[in-house]
Amino acid sequence: GVGAELQTPHRRRARGPLPGPGGAAAGHGPGTCAARPTAPAAGADGTGFEGGIPFGTYTVVGFGKEAVPTRDATIRLTKNAFSGNGPCNTFSGVNAAALPNFQVTTMNWTDNPCGHKGFEGRFFEALTQASQAEWSGGVLKVKSPLGWMTLERSGN
Repeated sequence: GVGAELQTPHRRRARGPLPGPGGAAAGHGPGTCAARPTAPAAGADGTGFEGGIPFGTYTVVGFGKEAVPTRDATIRLTKNAFSGNGPCNTFSGVNAAALPNFQVTTMNWTDNPCGHKGFEGRFFEALTQASQAEWSGGVLKVKSPLGWMTLERSGN
């Protein structure tokens, strides 16, 4: 049925524009990126550190120059992996680099209809293009060509 189609995960090729007119904001269409055979195995533990970056769950509070007042987007960092949610959809991916570096080789997400497609599409696209993370003063910052994402720790 329609519900099953809406829950189908999509794959996204990292480091490229999203397909479709207007890119991510117009519907962040599916794409594919095969994980490189040398990508380390992903971990599930949200505790510990790597490269000075604490593993765990973070809430997005800023993106570029805009504040994110709804606080309904999260990222959970684990060894060589990340997952989380936007306002309407969930995602998971592989980070083939050791933190603080980011090299997204695969990112999958659901594609539920959403009134937040503009923010959520930009957020997902920024994640696929993320290049590094910084931890300072209790705040995680993730660098992307689309702007820095500012996140506050919210759990393991």
